[in-house]
Amino acid sequence: MDPGAVCRYLTERLGAGPVLVTSLHQTFPGQSQETWLVDATVDGEPRGFVLRGNPPGGGIVPFPLRREWEVYRRLTGSPVPVATPLWFDEGACGLFGGRPFFVRDLVPGSTHVPGLQDDPALRRAVAHEHARALAAVHTLDWEALGLGEVLDPPTGPADAARHEVETWWRIFDEVRPGPMPVVTEALYWLHDQLPRAAPCVALLKGNNGLGEEIWRDGRIVALSDWELASLGDPAQDWAFSQGMLALADAEETLRFYESVAGFTLVRENLAFYRVWTVVKALCCVTAGLRGFLDGRDPRVALPAMGFGGVKVMESLLATMVTMDLAAAAELVAALEGSRLSEPAAGGEGRG
Repeated sequence: MDPGAVCRYLTERLGAGPVLVTSLHQTFPGQSQETWLVDATVDGEPRGFVLRGNPPGGGIVPFPLRREWEVYRRLTGSPVPVATPLWFDEGACGLFGGRPFFVRDLVPGSTHVPGLQDDPALRRAVAHEHARALAAVHTLDWEALGLGEVLDPPTGPADAARHEVETWWRIFDEVRPGPMPVVTEALYWLHDQLPRAAPCVALLKGNNGLGEEIWRDGRIVALSDWELASLGDPAQDWAFSQGMLALADAEETLRFYESVAGFTLVRENLAFYRVWTVVKALCCVTAGLRGFLDGRDPRVALPAMGFGGVKVMESLLATMVTMDLAAAAELVAALEGSRLSEPAAGGEGRG
C-alpha cells in the first residue's frame, strides 16, 4: 500500500490539516483479513489507525466484512473494550484495490505479554485478566445493543450447539471444492453428540486468546478480531481460547471466570467445542482456498493451508471419530497447549 495514497485518503476523510504517515505496515501473518497499521500525525498530533479489508480472494472467514464492522460499531461504548470504529468504506477510493474496508482507531499496546513463558504468577494473572474480559463479553446485553440484527441467534440455550453446527455445516457444503467424506463423517459424529444445555445465549468473540488481544500494563485494553463473532454457548469461547486454559490451573481459571460472570459453565460442553473448533478451522481455510483456485489471490499460504493444512486436520478428525469425545478433546487441548512453547504472535499486532 502506498503511504502517499494513505496520507491523501486520511486527509480527505478526516477533513483536518494534512495527515503525515510516519509508519505503515501490514500485520503478520494476517491471512484471514488484510490489516494495515498506520502511525500518523494529524494537525501535528500523533494518532494511529487500523485499515482492515478482505484480501483479493475474499476473507478466509466466510462472512462479509461489514458484519465484523457492525459488531465493532455496536460494542463501542459498551463494557467490552474495543478500538473505536471510524468508518466503513465501500472501496471506491482504491486503497484496497476497490475492495471494501473499514478504519478504526489504533489502540497502543501489544499482543505479546513479555516474560509470560517463565513466570507462573504472571501466567495466572494473564489467565485471570482474560477471564475478566470474556466475562464482560458473555454477560453483555447483546439484544439491547442490536447484535441480534447482525449475528443470527439460536432460539435459546438448549439450541446453541445445534444452531452452531448446522450453520457451519451449510458453510462447509458451500466452500468445499469436492467430496470430503472424513469431514462429513465428523459432522455426523458431532451432530449425534450435541450439548443440550448451556447457561445462556451469549455474545461470543469466536477468535480469542494468546496473541489475539491488545495488552498494556498487564491489562487487556482492546479485544480485536471479531470476524468470527456469534451468539451461543459461552463454553465455546473457552474451548477456542488458544492456550489460555493451559497458562495456569484450568479449573481454577474457570472458577474465577464463573465468579465474575455469575453463572456456571457446563464442563462437558468444553470437550464438544474443543473438537468442534477443528471442523470450524477447516471450513475457514477451505473457504480461503477459493480465491487461489479461481486466480484472484496468488498467495502461496492459501494452498498451503487449504490443501496441506486441511489434510492435517482431516487426519486429526479421522483419529478423533474413533475416540470417546472427552479423549478427543484432550488430544486437541494437548495440541493447543503446545502454543505455549513459542511466544504469542497474534492476529493484528495492535488494536
